[in-house]
Amino acid sequence: MKDTTSPPSDILVVGAGMAAHRFVESLLRDPGAAVRVTVIGDETHGPYDRSALVGVLSGRDAAELRLDRSVFRDDRVRLVRDDRVLHIDRSARAARTRARRTYPYDVLVLATGSFAARPVVSGGRLPGCFVLRTIEDAESVREFVDARSRSLGRPLRGVVIGGGLHGVETALALDEAGVGTTLVQYADRLLPALLDTDGAAVLQEGLEARGIAVRTRTRTTRLDADDSGAVTALEFQDGSFQRADVVVFTVGVRARDELARNAGLDVHPLGGVIVDDTCATSDPRILAIGEVANFDGRGIDAAPAARAMAEAAASQLCGGAERFVGHVDGVHHTVAGIDVVSFGESQPCTADRIEVVTERRRGAGVYRKVVLTDDARTLLGAVLVGDTSGHASLRRLVGVGPRGQLAAELCRATHEDDAPVCVHIGMSQRALLTALRGEGLLTFSGVGARFGREPGCERCTLAVARALTSLAGEPVPQHTPHRQGEGEQPEEHVRADTTRAVVSPVSGGALTPEQLIGIGRIAQDLGLHPRIIRSRIELQGVGRSQLPVLRDRLSAAGLECRTPLLDSGMRISEEPLPLTEEHASAARRGSDEPHRGRGATGAIAWGERQRDGARHRCSPRRADSPA
Repeated sequence: MKDTTSPPSDILVVGAGMAAHRFVESLLRDPGAAVRVTVIGDETHGPYDRSALVGVLSGRDAAELRLDRSVFRDDRVRLVRDDRVLHIDRSARAARTRARRTYPYDVLVLATGSFAARPVVSGGRLPGCFVLRTIEDAESVREFVDARSRSLGRPLRGVVIGGGLHGVETALALDEAGVGTTLVQYADRLLPALLDTDGAAVLQEGLEARGIAVRTRTRTTRLDADDSGAVTALEFQDGSFQRADVVVFTVGVRARDELARNAGLDVHPLGGVIVDDTCATSDPRILAIGEVANFDGRGIDAAPAARAMAEAAASQLCGGAERFVGHVDGVHHTVAGIDVVSFGESQPCTADRIEVVTERRRGAGVYRKVVLTDDARTLLGAVLVGDTSGHASLRRLVGVGPRGQLAAELCRATHEDDAPVCVHIGMSQRALLTALRGEGLLTFSGVGARFGREPGCERCTLAVARALTSLAGEPVPQHTPHRQGEGEQPEEHVRADTTRAVVSPVSGGALTPEQLIGIGRIAQDLGLHPRIIRSRIELQGVGRSQLPVLRDRLSAAGLECRTPLLDSGMRISEEPLPLTEEHASAARRGSDEPHRGRGATGAIAWGERQRDGARHRCSPRRADSPA
């Protein structure tokens, strides 16, 4: 279409929503595109931001939702409002509308979106029962609330049925409009597609703090009318009921794919016109974008994905190579003043996906969880509620190997490296890392089989995740409870088959320029990696056989070094740190158990398993002399 000498192509866009607007906007970016575009919408309004629709309930002017109108001032574009395409004649390449007009096309783009679903329930269409999908819907709800409140002489009681993102936003909007609102959810939690149980609990607490009641695991069986015929109450499966003067259903949407079905296009059994990555349907002259489309067996249920489809379709028609790369999983939203981020495999259902809670502050409404592969080498997804800092960096790590941002996430709320992790793993973080390295354990499943990690213990899982991530080659930031004072020994850490040498002058004080040059030459000759850490110089990657040579050369330069021990012994820790009542009781049960060691090779000594199944763990200590 970039050849301006060819006749203009007639592009007919059926639907005038957000996807259609982005398609036309993208198409017209090429000023030389020889096209004639007709956009047909069945609403009296032009394209608007449907995601902000709930604001109309609480008094926002619908005009503020309008999308940029400048695209329709282009001479190549015509917008037809308040008309609907009823039939597509593929053989004649023409579409007929409700107004009995016929529009020919060279390419037709289906952008009809979706419609709001209604549950099949007795009384679901009584006066006062609404869905919320269009500006007309929102204005109808607002007008009803105003009129009904004046009629009854009191504030209304409202119920929102459906606890997804749209339902939560609708409940908030009704609350802001002065309606006492109850949110009813059939599932066991709010936002079940995005949040796990703990993340949803934080959100629910935030809603309840604002005065919005939440009922989960609740199915509505009937809506009753008052003497005027308007809705007055809801009955639930458990026999309870809820008074209500206005009810809004937010139980999902369905693709408006009837035009495609009637035209003989391939439609997914669950709804949506089947498209490929060029947005083409089974008819190459018909494209589908936005919520009416189905790509890779899934509907398009997010605005970013709809916009990406629109841009890909426009690129294809302009001779470009852009393709729709797939669904945009996840959301970043602020609900009731609470930031919510969910992306990737945030709720795994297989045993090889490990959920690691990196931070939980109940009083502050903060919950952060990442999902890792069994070897902790790959981030699969995350749920962040309350504190969503760093979410963009984390999201970029999905599907790739470990990075520093993941290490920082795992260290957000851990305790000191030398303190016991918990009663299930009765050793410190440092000892756990050494033990895993010594036994070659590189997976959660391997650690669980060997050390008995308690899957339900957040402290166990977090500690193992840190250790595995470190073993995978990622530097894990160390938690230091205080600043290192003068004369304290710097922290030192052991790698699998090497150690580090901390270099300093024999007499103390500052290094001379000659000594700095000498350190560099020694590192170069021995293949070591010098680093400056906390105002000290470390030579990393020192092998056991290199230590004598290193010490001799440093001594000749007037320098000395300290190296961490390459092995450790064990001692029994009689009082593991109890973290909860469960931990405390387990510690009390295990305190009198006999113990047996596994030798002096640095392995863990295990307590005998008693009849009640309790275990007593051991903590490492440094051996009296290097092995």
